[in-house]
Amino acid sequence: MKIRKVLITAGSTLVFGLLLFVGFQWWAPSLSAESLTKEEVNQTAKDKYPGTIIKTTKNEGEEYQIEMQLETGVYQITMDAKSGEVRSIKKETIHAAEKTTKKTPKQLTQKEIKARISSQGELEQIDFVQEKDNAYYKAVVNKNNEKITLILDPYTGTIIDSTMVADSIITENEAIAIAEKHVKGTGDDTEFYQPSDQTPYYLVEVELEDDRDAVVQVDGYTKEVKTITWEDDEENDNDGPE
Repeated sequence: MKIRKVLITAGSTLVFGLLLFVGFQWWAPSLSAESLTKEEVNQTAKDKYPGTIIKTTKNEGEEYQIEMQLETGVYQITMDAKSGEVRSIKKETIHAAEKTTKKTPKQLTQKEIKARISSQGELEQIDFVQEKDNAYYKAVVNKNNEKITLILDPYTGTIIDSTMVADSIITENEAIAIAEKHVKGTGDDTEFYQPSDQTPYYLVEVELEDDRDAVVQVDGYTKEVKTITWEDDEENDNDGPE
């Protein structure tokens, strides 16, 4: 009896061990399999679906989420991180709805600008100014016998700057007289400038007795000689001969 029990016990142990060995052999590959790298997953996706990878992410469920641009649109592909098996593929429709074309703001016409500044005074002059990196409307209005220069945004009509034009701007003849006295010569030609970023000024061309020519910049308010340019050497002389 004892021998029989020993044999039964030994047989049971052998069968259990055999089953354990077979089970381990079956489970071992899945336990030891390593996850595919992002590069391997991307290559697998490209082999299956010719297109462009937009984004690849890995979630906690051992799956890769691949966003891919194909000929027919953008697709979301779910792929097993270990086997590379495609679990699902779904076309995205939200991208088409989200795509918007950036619109260039429309420039206002002079007529529209006039309407927007009608309350600022009687319009005397309006010009569109295009600089290297900037563009604006420049308008001169008369309100209560005072002239005001307005700088306006060409797209919104917003007043960027407002400057009172003083009545004390010197005349052209006064500017010529100042320039002639400063360099001891005779005024030949004059131009008036009123830039938005500085006070108005005159440029007076003066001929000297030694046949030299000088261009004298005279401030329209202070009567100050700002610069002198000698046409023979193109040098500035802020002092000039007295």
